[in-house]
Parts: sequence; C-alpha cells; structure tokens
Amino acid sequence: MNILDILKDPSAKWEREPPAGSEVIQEIITKLGVQLPEDYITLLGYSNGGEGELGVEPGWFYLWPVEDLLEYNKGYNVEESVPGFLGFGSNGGGEMLAFDMRSDKPWNVVMIPFIGMKSEEVILIADDFNKFVSYMGKELGS
Repeated sequence: MNILDILKDPSAKWEREPPAGSEVIQEIITKLGVQLPEDYITLLGYSNGGEGELGVEPGWFYLWPVEDLLEYNKGYNVEESVPGFLGFGSNGGGEMLAFDMRSDKPWNVVMIPFIGMKSEEVILIADDFNKFVSYMGKELGS
C-alpha cells in the first residue's frame, strides 16, 4: 500500500505534527551522510514527528522531529553503543525506535533499550518502515 494512503487513513488515531520542510530534511540527510528510506522522508513531509498507539509491541510510538535526529542519536551515543543503527523515535519510555542499517534496504525497524544499549538487545518491530507506519495509530494487537 502507498505510504501516503496509510498516513492519511482516518481510522489511524495518532497525533500528527506540521510537515518538515524539504530543505530541513535534505540538510539532515547531508549531515548524516546516509540516504534515509523514501517512506520515512514521505512521512516527514506529511508529519514531522508525532505519537500515538502502535498496533504491535511496544504499543506506543513517539517520532522525533527531523531537526532533533542528529542531537538525539548523539545524546544517546547510538553510534558508539549500537553501530549500524539510527534512532528516529522512542516508545515514550525506555526504548528507542531505530532503523537497522546493517543490511541492505529496506531496513528493519527495531526497538533497543536505552539503558544497556547493545546490539544483542535489539527487538524486531517491522520488516520495513512502510509496515511500521501501517501499525501507527492502531490498538495493540489490531
């Protein structure tokens, strides 16, 4: 299914934010030196962050605004603690939501505990970002 159709699904109940500007998105991509998934870029152009229920564990998501992506990854020492991952949000509690960039795209979406952040602690949430978005705004288990 098209990512915009999923994002605009009126049955998905989550707090959307104003879109990120394309220049801000491009600036972050340039600073990261990594081409972010197209579905993630589309989401940012629709809603720069947001939060709500998640239809799979951990049951809640909080997406970081793109402007905070570098700062949060640096602040949580992601590159040093779990190389090959890029955090893009959290569950609103003790776990980070991240892309597993250790393999070819599409990257898996995973959850990693903030405390004791180690690659061995990674939990798969979705096979790709499109699937992750399909869980956004849905009740756990639906």
